[in-house]
Amino acid sequence: MLYRIARAFALPFIAIFHPTKVFGKEKFSSESAVICCNHYHSSDVLIVAAKLLKKEMNVLAKAELFKGKFTSSCLTKLGAIKVNRGTPEVSVHKEILRRLKAGKQLLIFPEGTRNQAGTHDMAELKNGAAVYAIKARVPIIPLMFHHKSKFFQKNYLIVGDKIDLSAYYGKNIHEVKEEVSQLLHDKMEALHLELDEKVNALKRK
Repeated sequence: MLYRIARAFALPFIAIFHPTKVFGKEKFSSESAVICCNHYHSSDVLIVAAKLLKKEMNVLAKAELFKGKFTSSCLTKLGAIKVNRGTPEVSVHKEILRRLKAGKQLLIFPEGTRNQAGTHDMAELKNGAAVYAIKARVPIIPLMFHHKSKFFQKNYLIVGDKIDLSAYYGKNIHEVKEEVSQLLHDKMEALHLELDEKVNALKRK
């Protein structure tokens, strides 16, 4: 309930300050999945939530955001999972898998940090998204922002085809996690090129 109320308040804020057109919205379903998105700006999570996550939000958030008791309480109630990026606790891994196996969606920014330079080049992906998707036996839904969000300037977000990882279920996770992370990286890079084409086509009209 708290999330839906917060989202209702966030929608007009996003529409005014971070107007974003979504391509491929029909590909986004409510099934359990790891949602992977590139990361430019602190507003990215709000935009994804406002545009796509209507019922609830489960997102990995760095531990530094949970310093204050009030902020920590609000983030937790909104569905954020606190992660110490250097050494995430076993309890965090268990909570992530518990939510995915319960049919929930998990939003991850697999680069692990923001793209401060604002370029189209993605950093090497962390293996967490691949590990969680395989262990929970859920697909990955890739998302890509076109560029870094700026106040009052239109941006674009694209939803890619669902990535089915069933071929990796039951395999040794340590042997396949890097291969799957590279597969995800390649899919997201290709999705960015597709988004470029769509944006350029709009500008030519």
